[in-house]
Amino acid sequence: MATRSPKPSKPSSKSSSAKSSSSKRKVTVRSSVKQSAPLVAGVRETAEQSGIANQREVGRSGNFNSEGNGYANAKASTNGKGGGNSSASAATNGNSSSRRTDQRNDRVALTFLGVFIAALFFVLGAGFGNSQGNSLVDGAIDELVANSTADVDRGTLERAAIEGALKASGDGWANYFPSTTLEALNNLTANVLSGIGVSIREARSGAVEIAGIQENTPAFRNGLEVGDQLIRINGTDVQGASLTTVAALIRGDLGKDVVIQINRNGASKVFSLLTERVDVKTVDASQITPDIAYLAINTFASGTSSEFYAALNSLNSSKGVVIDLRDNPGGLIEEAVSIAELFIGRGVVVSYRANGEEKVFSANNPSPSGVPVVLMINKGTTSAAEILAGAFQDRNRGVVIGEQSFGKGSVQEFMTLKDGSKLELTVALYLTPSGRTIEGVGIVPDLRVSNSEIKVKALQILGGLAQLGSKN
Repeated sequence: MATRSPKPSKPSSKSSSAKSSSSKRKVTVRSSVKQSAPLVAGVRETAEQSGIANQREVGRSGNFNSEGNGYANAKASTNGKGGGNSSASAATNGNSSSRRTDQRNDRVALTFLGVFIAALFFVLGAGFGNSQGNSLVDGAIDELVANSTADVDRGTLERAAIEGALKASGDGWANYFPSTTLEALNNLTANVLSGIGVSIREARSGAVEIAGIQENTPAFRNGLEVGDQLIRINGTDVQGASLTTVAALIRGDLGKDVVIQINRNGASKVFSLLTERVDVKTVDASQITPDIAYLAINTFASGTSSEFYAALNSLNSSKGVVIDLRDNPGGLIEEAVSIAELFIGRGVVVSYRANGEEKVFSANNPSPSGVPVVLMINKGTTSAAEILAGAFQDRNRGVVIGEQSFGKGSVQEFMTLKDGSKLELTVALYLTPSGRTIEGVGIVPDLRVSNSEIKVKALQILGGLAQLGSKN
């Protein structure tokens, strides 16, 4: 599951670079207005010159028909054959009132001509702008819709174009959510599992795979495993599909038959399951010894930290706590920060810088728990789970054991498009308290331990830490 980016608890003020960027945008707008001003003046000047030239040309041809225009008629009569002198004399003796009327008519004609030319430039300019505004992609889709021999849906083509652009961008965590799938997106962030009892995540290869399986569910009883890559669901190819699309195909009404084809270590398997009501749990807790508590966090969803607190309070943890983050696909950062705060107390848990602004998530607990902590991770530990492990490690608050984690430490934010659909794009990289980058690297455990021995090793470490604590 892609990490969501909640609002930080203590955002810092915008940097001077951000202000500078904003200032440049304003200057650019003003500059464009100033550049357009000479064009308008040029149109007016051209209109006036065109009108005068036209008037002179008509005067020379003798066909200018404005009533009472003595000067023009004088020119025409002088250049004509016969009666030139008498006509010229009559025209020249026209009263001043007639001349003023002629001048007003000239100005009106020039004004109308100027307006016409300006309007013509405006129309041509608008048409040119629109033609330039149509992108190459829009043009290609227009041709496909108009000329395809098959019935092609424009919306399907546009969606394919957007998803193709996201893949070509190199952002491995980018996603497109059509407006029809937004409910499924909300369900993912709220940790509403499907009706077969699985949570899903996107692997680095782009495949959608099973991230977790809840006990006593159809997936658990039928033998699905963490890491199984989903190939087809009810006959629909989901290779390369988004998480919301896959979740929507799996989830359904109670009693719905779901046929899932998976790839497990290169072998294809098919499972047929019936959906049923699943009691969603994000934390599994037990008393691993009389004085050591074991809490496995399956994912970080809304309310996970409250569930963690309640489970911890119900157990005896006087000699330590084991936090199991294996195969945790991540989730809401604020939930991970809230759990870290219970043990770390005060200080930075995670931070990132985006758009010139640093955003910091900090713990602020005046009386944190001081019991020893061991955190278990593996290659399926992802995103918010890696952030939690990294915070414990950097603050020397716990011992991290197991395998190197997945390495997904990037910040995704949502951008809403004009039709209500959303793009999820990577905007920054998370940093641990010491400034380490998780993306592409992961968390290296303090002690590498195989999965078969990890619980025994956790108890041994806690026993040793408890003895050190009693001596001090």
